[in-house]
Amino acid sequence: MSQQKKKPTKAKLASKLKKQGIPIPKSASVDDMQHRLDHWLPGDGYIVRLLRGTSRFNHHPISLLPSKKETYWIPNSKMAHDMLESKILLVMDRSPEPSQNTIFFDVPSDYSQRYDDGSNN
Repeated sequence: MSQQKKKPTKAKLASKLKKQGIPIPKSASVDDMQHRLDHWLPGDGYIVRLLRGTSRFNHHPISLLPSKKETYWIPNSKMAHDMLESKILLVMDRSPEPSQNTIFFDVPSDYSQRYDDGSNN
């Protein structure tokens, strides 16, 4: 007999997020909370701005950011660390949540499939 895997409850996910120091969105679904557990790391996110265009980085996560004119808030995550390694992001500040004048840029759910190691290969 095969058993179906139960989806965790909001309360269990909220408890795990709290333990890890990851902010819990006010009106989050179970899927949103699970996404954060799967992709976010404890600690403040990054308020960043691109220093130059990303055309040389077509197969790198930095290419996900569409504009040099915008300021983004990126959660502390493997994606953020991979982007910072490109050296074309200016870290303006660190903050637990995005401010009103930043664009919230979350980790794509297929990040690990698209950017195995974050390299420019």
